[in-house]
Amino acid sequence: MSARRLGPASPRRRRAAGFAGLALAGLVVAGVAGRGWLRPLSAAPGVTIAEVRPGRFVREVTATGVFKAVKATPISVPQDVEQMLKVAWLAEEGTILREGEPVVLFDSSDLTRDLTDGKADRESSLRKIEKTHAANGRMSGELTIDRDMAREDLRLADTMASQDPQVFSRNEVIEAGIDRDLARKRYQTADGKLGTRAKLGEADLALNRIEEGKAGLRIRQAEKGLGSLRIVAPHDGIFTLERDWRGQTLSVGQPAWPGMKIGEIPELSELEAKVYVLEADAGGLEAGRKARVFIEGRPGEGYAVTVSRVDAVAKTRESRSPIKYFETILTLEKTDTAVMKPGQKVRARIVLENVDGVLAVPRGALFERDEKHVVYRLEAGGRFAPVEVTIGRNSVSRVVIEKGLQSGDRIALRDPTKAAAGTAGRETESGDAAGGSGS
Repeated sequence: MSARRLGPASPRRRRAAGFAGLALAGLVVAGVAGRGWLRPLSAAPGVTIAEVRPGRFVREVTATGVFKAVKATPISVPQDVEQMLKVAWLAEEGTILREGEPVVLFDSSDLTRDLTDGKADRESSLRKIEKTHAANGRMSGELTIDRDMAREDLRLADTMASQDPQVFSRNEVIEAGIDRDLARKRYQTADGKLGTRAKLGEADLALNRIEEGKAGLRIRQAEKGLGSLRIVAPHDGIFTLERDWRGQTLSVGQPAWPGMKIGEIPELSELEAKVYVLEADAGGLEAGRKARVFIEGRPGEGYAVTVSRVDAVAKTRESRSPIKYFETILTLEKTDTAVMKPGQKVRARIVLENVDGVLAVPRGALFERDEKHVVYRLEAGGRFAPVEVTIGRNSVSRVVIEKGLQSGDRIALRDPTKAAAGTAGRETESGDAAGGSGS
């Protein structure tokens, strides 16, 4: 066969090549989008058309958090320390500790001052008690003498009183009675003062003993605190610090209260992930959901986990932010001790819904008309007709259609009533994006 020289392409040949190119582009788009729910077909002027097919609907949520040990020994301020302690030294997070090595050291200056002041207060209270004892004894002696003298005067008044009217005059008998009544009242007054003074003396002693008890308590508390200034590791492990609701940890110079958890030394053989799911995305979040967790800074497919616990109430993570999260615990199928460490930041993808055999469309293909949800279906003759649909499950990019569409229906991926001629190229790109996963 002889070679034939080709000349410039004729207009008819150029049009044929152009149609062939458009057909090839349509096949490429169909190949990309056909992996999901819709199979884009040919593009009408300004509109990409897609065929609805049954497929799998997956809704996922992303959450961040850290690895933590399933079992760990807490490191806390001793409960028997009945006052605030100040942190003087603290092991760094991630330090590998051996049994008996120090984890936390507390400042002793305040406790030493409390011990010195307590001893001084107790000595002062003891001196006051001795002084009160002496004063009570002296006053009791003086009042006892006064009472005894008054009792003797009363006895003499009773004995020597002029009572016989046959012997004494009427005035002498009256005076004798007055003297006897006066002596009785003096005796009663002296006896009452003695009893009252004894009670007052006991009250003074009780107050002094209370002051002594307070000083003794202060001494005991200071001695307990001085004996608890050093916390050591109960066993070998990696030390991790406890974080509050703001993510802050205890540091040197800050106060620590009795029973306060400072950190923990975990058992590295079994870890779990603690992540926080945004409240707005937590619909369907419950124990048993499957997920994958990824270590920050480590590329890869991640590790299989299962949701084991979800907090009943969403809580804020920052005091100035109203956004709430559900704390969620993820159980690892297997702990890789060579890679995983407590405190590592992780990102989890939790599958909230995973159903097969449903019809779903991109959100961009769903519209509202007269307060109803509609899609535009391609009818015979190449015209689009609005079809009312009932929507069900939905995700960020997909909406499940429960009623209104059937498999094989062809719909517009944008509003055909607003489509402008000459935008087919841009709409074809939208069709590519619509053909991704159902999440």
